[in-house]
Amino acid sequence: MIRAKHCLLILAVLPSCSGDSGNAQVSWLFREDFEGASQGWASWWASAGWVECLGCTDDGENPDRIFLTNGEAHSGTWSLHMPATAAADYQGADLIWKSCRGEQREGCLLEGYDQLYFRTWVKLAPDHERVHHFLAIEGTQPDRYWDADGNAGCRPNGFRAAGTTLDFEGNHELFFYTYTPDMHCDSGGYCSGTYAQSICDDCATRDMPCTDVQECCWGNHYGERPWPVLPRDEWVCLEMMMELNTPGQHDGRMAYWMNDVLQHEETGMYWRDIPELQLNKVRLQHYLAPGDATQSNRVWFDDVVVSTERIGCEPPSL
Repeated sequence: MIRAKHCLLILAVLPSCSGDSGNAQVSWLFREDFEGASQGWASWWASAGWVECLGCTDDGENPDRIFLTNGEAHSGTWSLHMPATAAADYQGADLIWKSCRGEQREGCLLEGYDQLYFRTWVKLAPDHERVHHFLAIEGTQPDRYWDADGNAGCRPNGFRAAGTTLDFEGNHELFFYTYTPDMHCDSGGYCSGTYAQSICDDCATRDMPCTDVQECCWGNHYGERPWPVLPRDEWVCLEMMMELNTPGQHDGRMAYWMNDVLQHEETGMYWRDIPELQLNKVRLQHYLAPGDATQSNRVWFDDVVVSTERIGCEPPSL
């Protein structure tokens, strides 16, 4: 796993460590325009605010899964490219940002927020077909850095982790893929026998045991059909937000915008039972596992911002 070593994030301090600090707003927690890539991956990574790179090699970028490129950009000259080549079994990659208190590193103590906004400009290749998981906002308790990882198939317990993912299907229709303590889960049929028991056993080790029956919990889909379509072969501004509920109440919220137009808002969400569970993580991801695809699904990202308030698609005033 790759680690960032130097960039410090302080509440409401905002420029990306690799971007132009002149365009920062006080609600911005992180900004990345990838222009620092001109000095090479190692130099860029050392001053960037990302804490993990999934798909990178031990030494840094992986040309088959993730690298910095000056051949395509929304603004400036550099962007992040995930090519998902055949040599990588068509796997995608992702960068993870967390709101560390102090040094940006794996295992840090986290600063939490009840509400986060996450914006990126994204461009899909003209022949792009599919993704498994896309953009995400997540959170844990401050001293439980890893608790948002590895929970697929488990019903959340209201205190371990919370999150939502903006995904799309093969026809590029966008929707929310979300786990909640009151979610619908499957039981019986495929979710039975040794398969279901292995899921329940694993979830039990994470303090999320199956209670009355064996169950297999996969993210519930939220959105109004027809779901909006994410265009290919053009730069698109996507912004998502998640607002946690008052502990024990169904008053949480999530929404997303495409090119500054609200596409869907979901209210009445229930994610947590304790105030210590807060938001502190975003995933800039284009996740494809081995076997998910039979061709390259290329994607570019640029001009990323994480904030506690609406960001929008236009650069801020100086």
